[in-house]
Amino acid sequence: MKTTAIIAEYNPFHNGHQYQIEETRKQTHADFILVLMSGDFVQRGAPALCNKYLRAKMALLGGADVVLELPSIYALSSAEFFAEGAVTLLDQLQVVDTLSFGSEAGVLSPFETCAFLLNEQGDAIETRIKEGLRQGLPYPAARAAAVSALFPDFPSLFSTPNNILGLEYCKALVALQSNIRPFTLKREDDGYHSPCPAQDQSCAYAHACASASAIRDALKTSPDEIRSYVPARVYALLEENGLLASPLTEDAFSSLLHYKLLMERSRGFSQYLDCTPDLSDKIIKHLDAFTGFTDFCRLLKSREITYTRLSRIFMHILLEIKTPEFFAPPFSHRQLFTPYARLLGFQKNASPLLKAIKKSSRIPLLSKPADARCVLSDEAFAMLEQDVLCASIYEAAASRHTGKPPLNELRQSPIILS
Repeated sequence: MKTTAIIAEYNPFHNGHQYQIEETRKQTHADFILVLMSGDFVQRGAPALCNKYLRAKMALLGGADVVLELPSIYALSSAEFFAEGAVTLLDQLQVVDTLSFGSEAGVLSPFETCAFLLNEQGDAIETRIKEGLRQGLPYPAARAAAVSALFPDFPSLFSTPNNILGLEYCKALVALQSNIRPFTLKREDDGYHSPCPAQDQSCAYAHACASASAIRDALKTSPDEIRSYVPARVYALLEENGLLASPLTEDAFSSLLHYKLLMERSRGFSQYLDCTPDLSDKIIKHLDAFTGFTDFCRLLKSREITYTRLSRIFMHILLEIKTPEFFAPPFSHRQLFTPYARLLGFQKNASPLLKAIKKSSRIPLLSKPADARCVLSDEAFAMLEQDVLCASIYEAAASRHTGKPPLNELRQSPIILS
């Protein structure tokens, strides 16, 4: 039995994702495709367009066999920790043979070579990043300049979002000495930040391709435009759940965030993941100018701190995600804490894979949070409670936004397709 994993957000699931699943299954000769997916909040520091169960159903309809949830602390982290947390979880399942990721490069060898070099040169990279920051570069530019200076043969790997994430996957596999082998497919859309292309444009797949970012942007102005870029059943799910006319955004959480910032202003925010004492002071200084989530991010962004990082930090504050001990560097001496695998959905014919996970995995496979207390340690259960809190806050905001009753995370069963 051969299993290939895909790490994803599916925000929303689109034609390019279906192409990746189909081509990955074919080219890696996989019997099963296992997807490890972000929950209700995604890496750029925003709520997902729709909840994790609906997105898991989209993935299953698009060809995935099993969908697991990436814990929120990693789903809402920078590329390094997002990738390392995901790869660590997959490695502990002990059933994954291959990890497939999309990339602008589309060729695996540069990723593998550079991953080894990056793990060996971590201290030198950090030194150069600090030099770049002192020169006034924003962090992403400082990091790109640092690694490009050390590895001039691989400049393109550090300039595009999916290449960067793919490199982090490979770096994590090397650091863990994992038996999982990487595999990459060339992305077929026009890029992460590109708008939806003309309707008659198509990719190597049989259907038109656009990035998830482009599709989300199109939903804000002309939702019917996305019909060509998502599978028909995904479009129907979005339509049925009222997500075409008014998608959920960060600003739906403005009141909750403002209340949290006001309540904790006196003690500051540096205990929260990625929030430095200097940034905490800046938040406090400008708090009286708060008018909304996205506006506050725009107000505070600078050369040193990007909008995306600010958005993530505000979500950390809102969702009570504090800096854990296992986030301490250096990378080569650290294994992140991934104490369970949360099952979001599966195909009925994927029972052999689920049985293999239960037999071989170093961590328990959870189907319901309510059943977890008897199988998890106190520390592991605290992480699960964090995920439950995130889901509950998401559902509260989504319910106000759509008028539909919220899901009860403790009672929700996995999605099952036959």
